Amino acid sequence: MISHALLVICILVSAAVLGDAAAAYKPTDLFLINCGASSDTIDSQSQTWTSDQQHLLTSNLDNVSFSSNASYQEEVPQVPYTTARVFLSNVDYSFPVSPGWKYLRLYFYPTRYESGFDPASSFFSVTVNGFTLLKNFSADLTVKASKSKSLIKEFIVPVNQTLNLTFTPSPSSLAFVNGIEIVSMPDGFYSKGGFDNMITNVGSTIDFNIKNTTAFETVHRINVGGQMVDEVGDTGMFRRWLPDDDVILSENSGIKPVVTGVKINYTEKTPPYVAPEDVYKTYRTMGNVDNPEINLNFNMTWLFTVDAGFLYLVRLHFCETLAEVSGPGQRIFTIFLGNQIAKQEMDVIGMSGGSRIPMYIDFSVYVGSESGLRPDLRLDLHPSTDIIPRYCDAILNGVEILKLNGSEGSLAGPNPNPLVSSDQTPNHVKPSARKGNNSHVLVITLAVVGSSVVLATFVSVIALLRKKKKTKDVPLHTTSKPTDSCSPLTTYLCRRFSIFEIKYPTNDFDEKLIVGTGGFGSVYKGRIDGGTTLVAVKRLGIASKQGAKEFKTELEMLSKLRHVHLVSLIGYCDDENEMVLVYEYMPRGTLKDHLYKRNKAVDPPLSWKRRLEICIGAARGLQYLHTGAKHAIIHRDIKTTNILLDENYIIDPDLAVDITMISLEKFCEIAVRCVQDRGTERPPMNDVVWGLEFTLQLHEAAKKNNEGGTMTDAEAFK
Repeated sequence: MISHALLVICILVSAAVLGDAAAAYKPTDLFLINCGASSDTIDSQSQTWTSDQQHLLTSNLDNVSFSSNASYQEEVPQVPYTTARVFLSNVDYSFPVSPGWKYLRLYFYPTRYESGFDPASSFFSVTVNGFTLLKNFSADLTVKASKSKSLIKEFIVPVNQTLNLTFTPSPSSLAFVNGIEIVSMPDGFYSKGGFDNMITNVGSTIDFNIKNTTAFETVHRINVGGQMVDEVGDTGMFRRWLPDDDVILSENSGIKPVVTGVKINYTEKTPPYVAPEDVYKTYRTMGNVDNPEINLNFNMTWLFTVDAGFLYLVRLHFCETLAEVSGPGQRIFTIFLGNQIAKQEMDVIGMSGGSRIPMYIDFSVYVGSESGLRPDLRLDLHPSTDIIPRYCDAILNGVEILKLNGSEGSLAGPNPNPLVSSDQTPNHVKPSARKGNNSHVLVITLAVVGSSVVLATFVSVIALLRKKKKTKDVPLHTTSKPTDSCSPLTTYLCRRFSIFEIKYPTNDFDEKLIVGTGGFGSVYKGRIDGGTTLVAVKRLGIASKQGAKEFKTELEMLSKLRHVHLVSLIGYCDDENEMVLVYEYMPRGTLKDHLYKRNKAVDPPLSWKRRLEICIGAARGLQYLHTGAKHAIIHRDIKTTNILLDENYIIDPDLAVDITMISLEKFCEIAVRCVQDRGTERPPMNDVVWGLEFTLQLHEAAKKNNEGGTMTDAEAFK
C-alpha cells in the first residue's frame, strides 16, 4: 500500500506538473510593425512597434510607396494608426520566422491622410506565400459595414522559413496598411482537432483532416455571455474575444449567470492557452430552472455572417462551473450547425471529466451560396429529448469560426455592402456606446403573413399560409433609376420595377387577376422574369387613405424584414404616380378561406395539429418582429375585435374527434392570456411561441399514447 506521506508527495508532484502546464503560451516569433513610421514606437500596452522599412523588399522605396500621417484620429489608438504605408504598385514584405502556422494580423484605419490619400477609393489584393488573403479589398467599405473606425484582418498561414507578404493595388487604385503583426502559435493548434482529437464533419460521414498546408481566416471569435477580452487579456497569442450580443438571435435568448470565485482547472488536453479564464467563466444557459420543460420548446440560437462557398472550422468551448451540475448525465443537449445535427448528445462533464474543467470540440461545415454571398451560419443548442437529464438545459462558453482556403489557395471574399451589413469579426470593435434602456420601438401597421397570425384558428386577420421554404435572393433590378423617395438601403434590398414591368404581368391591372382587396386597394396575381416567378402585386388605390408618406414608410420597413414566416417583399414601383408593392405569391390563399370558405363536401378541414402548427408559425413571425428585427416592431392589428366566435364558441364540429382535451386546455389558456385588456398582463411573444409549441407536443404525445382524451360532440357544444 502507498503510505500517506508518499500519496501527498504524488499529489504535490502532479500539482506542480499541472502548474507548469498552466503557463500562458510564449510565442517564438513576434513581429509588431508600425507601417509608415520612421522609427520605433511604444503603444499603450508598452509594446514596441518597429518601423517597416527594414522588411520591405525594394531598393527604390520612394518609387513604389510612400508614408503618410492620418489627418486625425477618432476612437482609435495612436499605434499603429497614426501612420500608413501607401503602395503605388506591387510591394513585398519579408519576415524570417520558424516553421509552422503563424497568426498574421493586418491593421487598417481608412481615414483621410495628410498626403491627400483617401482610402475610400483604395482597392487592393494581399497574398502571402502563394495564398490569396484579400482580393480587390476595400478597407473603407469593410469598416463602414462593421460600424467601427478601424479593423484588423486576422489570418493563420503555414510558413516554412520566410513569410513573404505582397500588397497589390487594383487598376487605377492604391493599396495601404497601417500595421502588421505576426505571432507564432502552438503546433497543430487548429489541425489536430478538439479536446477529443477529432474534427466532426457535419452532414457527412467522410473523415475530415486539415493538412499542414491549409490557411485560415478568423471570421468570429466570441466570448459567449461575457465581455470583450482584448489582446492583453488573452493567453499569449494576442487574440480578441468579442461578446455575443451582436450574433445571438435575440438578446433575450438564454441567461448569463454571474459566477464569482471560480477557478478554472486547465488540463493537458485543454491547456490555458486554448482560451482565457474569462471565456470559461462566462456562458449562456437557457435558464427557466423553475419550469425546465419550457426549454424543450425553443433553442438558443446564434447567427454568424460568413462568406459563401467555403469550408469552416467551428470550435465550441464549454466548461461547467455551477455547483448544481456536478456529474455526467445531468445536462445533455444537441448541437446543430447550419440546421444539421452536429452532435446528438453533448454532455460537458461527461467529456471533460468534472466540474470547472474546460474543453472544446471542433466541427467542419460547408456553407453554400443558396442564401446569397454573405449568408448566416446558424448555431442552435437544444436540450436532449432522447435522454431526459436532470437539467433540461444547454450551455455554451465560447465560439471560434475559421474559414479554410479554397482549392486555389484563396481566402478572399466579397466586400460587404455598408448599407446592409453589420458584420463583426474578432477585431471589428465598435465604439464603446453600450446598449441601455433607451432603445427605440418603431410602431407601424404591418401585414404579417406566411403563417403569421397569432391564434390563427380563431382570428380573422388576413394571413397567408405558406410552407417553410428558403427564399432565393432576388437580383438587383437596374432598368429604372432609383427613386429619390426611397433610401439607398431600400434600393439595394429590393427590386425597383418600371410601370411597364408591372402592367405587363398583370395584363394592365386586369380585374380578372385580382386575388384580394382591402382599404389599400387591390392585389393582383402576376408573373415576372419571363413568366418564371409568380408574384402578388399590391396596387395602392386612389381612394386609399395611405398616401406617399405611408407608402414610403411601409416600403422602407418591409424591405428590411426577412423571416421564414413573413412573406418576402420582392420589389416596388413608383412610376407615373402609381404606388405598387410586389410580394412573393402564396398559392394556398388566405387562412380565412381555409377556415370559412372551404367546400365541406370536397375539401377536408384543417386538422387540429395543422392549426397548432399555423399558430406556432404565426407566433414565430410576431416573435421575430418583437425581438428579432433590428428595431422592435409592433403589429397593431392583432386585437380582440378580430377574434370572432360563433354560437357554439374558442370549436369546429369537424375537429371534435381530432382535438385532444389536454392540448385544447393549454391552447385556451394561452388564448385567454393573449386577450387581456392590460398590455402588462399579456405574455411576450417568446412565451407565446414556447407555449404553442408545448401545446403541439402535448397533442402529439396524447395522440401517440392514446391519452388526454378526444372530444365528443356533446362536449364540443355543451
